[in-house]
Amino acid sequence: MFSKIAINNVKRSFRDYSIYFLTLTLAVCIFYSFNSIESQNAILELNKNKTFMLTINKLIAGTSVFVSFVLGGLIIYANKFLIKKRKKELGIYMTLGMSKGKISKILILETLLIGVLSLMVGIVLGIIASQGLSVLVANILSVDLNKYKFIISLSSVIKSVVYFGLIFLLVMIFNQFTISKYKLIDMLHAAKKNEEVKLKNSFVSVLIFILSVGLIAVAYTRILKTGLNAENADLIVTIMMGVIGTLFFFFSLSNFFIHIVQKSKKIYLKDINIFVLRQINNKINTNFLSMTLICLMLFLTITLLFAAFDIKGSIDRNSAENRAFDASAFLVVNNETKDPKVNDIEEYLNDLNFTFEAYEKHAFYSDYKLNITVEDLLSKYLSKQEQVDLEDNYLDGELSAIKISDYNSIIKLKGQEAIDLKENEVLVVSNYSQVNSALPEYMKNEKIINIDNKTYTIKNEAPIEESIKNTGSAKFFYLVIPDTFNGGLQLEFTSFNVMYDDNNSEISEEKFSTLFTNFSEDKYRDINPALVIGSTRDQLKDKENGMAAIVVFLGLFLGLIFIISSAAVMALQQLSDASDSLERYKSLRRIGVTEKLINKAILRQSLIYFLVPLGLAVVHSIVGIRAESGNFTFHYQSIIVSSLLLVIIYGGYFYATYVGVKNIVKNSSY
Repeated sequence: MFSKIAINNVKRSFRDYSIYFLTLTLAVCIFYSFNSIESQNAILELNKNKTFMLTINKLIAGTSVFVSFVLGGLIIYANKFLIKKRKKELGIYMTLGMSKGKISKILILETLLIGVLSLMVGIVLGIIASQGLSVLVANILSVDLNKYKFIISLSSVIKSVVYFGLIFLLVMIFNQFTISKYKLIDMLHAAKKNEEVKLKNSFVSVLIFILSVGLIAVAYTRILKTGLNAENADLIVTIMMGVIGTLFFFFSLSNFFIHIVQKSKKIYLKDINIFVLRQINNKINTNFLSMTLICLMLFLTITLLFAAFDIKGSIDRNSAENRAFDASAFLVVNNETKDPKVNDIEEYLNDLNFTFEAYEKHAFYSDYKLNITVEDLLSKYLSKQEQVDLEDNYLDGELSAIKISDYNSIIKLKGQEAIDLKENEVLVVSNYSQVNSALPEYMKNEKIINIDNKTYTIKNEAPIEESIKNTGSAKFFYLVIPDTFNGGLQLEFTSFNVMYDDNNSEISEEKFSTLFTNFSEDKYRDINPALVIGSTRDQLKDKENGMAAIVVFLGLFLGLIFIISSAAVMALQQLSDASDSLERYKSLRRIGVTEKLINKAILRQSLIYFLVPLGLAVVHSIVGIRAESGNFTFHYQSIIVSSLLLVIIYGGYFYATYVGVKNIVKNSSY
């Protein structure tokens, strides 16, 4: 009998609360998809990169635990609304003589049925979605799609079942605890209870609203001034001001909004706007805490999605510009050693009996440190924020330099013409954004550089942004000096660059990648104790693509979970409110309000309820992204992709909520 009751209840709940089942299914789908990525062919192609695989596996495991807590909280929260809606039904069971233990048994069976159904459908959808995710990751990692295979990850299926099984077990315990606290009289009269309005005084609401706007404005000003580089205490204060301002905003919004709208009688008295505004007032006032959390989650979602795609694009652009050579390596000089051979990478290679083939064009060169710092050179032209944004110890660090003969040998590898440099001239080479913002003004006003009491004219009018080595996304700033430079020079690196011949590129790639791997594993430590760091273009590309994949991967995973959680809570609150407000809608019908006007009221109510937290979250995100504009570049692709994901999922939940509320009201008896 209990099984039959449970099955019938699930059928009825599925009809009325399909959003709950949709959320569970999507949650399982996304959870499986992202956990199955380590089994996908795109990642399996990179198994040789043990560091990358270890990193992504740890990140997946850690993020999955965090996501499971988020989803667990969401599912328990959703169950709270479902039970609240069914209080009267459960009260009738008790009136008919059913004990709380038996009611709990029915709820356990319902939860079990819902869990099994959502797990099955979610995993099937996840298997399908994971193939698309694999294609996305393969595209980011530049893995050959011809090697694509349809893969089902058994470990991810087990992981999904275990994680969600534990979540549903907690839901069962929560349901039993909730039922044990209910009294029969409260259950039978639950539908007649109204929400408790937290703030009734319109004057106080206006004051609190003004205070909230002031707190948010001050938080915006502080974060735009310092970015995320503020001292820990200052950053915490700024964040707390923003959070408290957001909380006060929603706490006072409904009464303030009504107070403003009431000033315009044409709007306030039009159609049934009075009813709509009162409904919104009750819900926002009652749920201001959840709306604050939803707003902050949406803010994190927008920022995560934008940052993920924008950082990926920035990595791609910067890396492509700074992977000019097929292979590049440098030896870190130890100036305390008395043996110059230890610091010479050419001698190092000779000791290894390593030789360059005729088809491997190469150039050796040396990097030096000058007796001048970045601060000495540019302090007058760098803003305080740019000085803060510069990396630790970079501002007061010595400026790097390379001699013109070495520089010409390097650019000749790329087929460029040699540059003539007089004894009193230097070239400025930099891709450091904070430095490059000050360099044009410096070069325009100063036109000279004083090094060791000697004046040098800057030959170029704008910084050269081409690197002398494969740096990937790393930043650089150095001077090209004459060979006759007689100032103080401290040897920093001895290096080489290589360009392959197209006909033998595979042989050369294997040769140099093996050499650089041996360097990284200290296999030549007995021959020479010096530290040598090298990478081929393909190795560097794999490393940078791997970083981009991780950023996009985690941004998408967390972003999608946050969108779904936020939208699901909003939807469930609206559906629960619709059930609680059925008597009010019936009263509207009795006084002659048409079905069209009622549907219009439902649409407006749902739209405003969904847009309010989203609107503030968008403003928060714009300010947050703007504050980190030094690390982000506004690219329309990032904005389009992030916006599409938000509109599709959040907009989909809004539409489903509107249809669900409309059906609940329509199907209610007069």
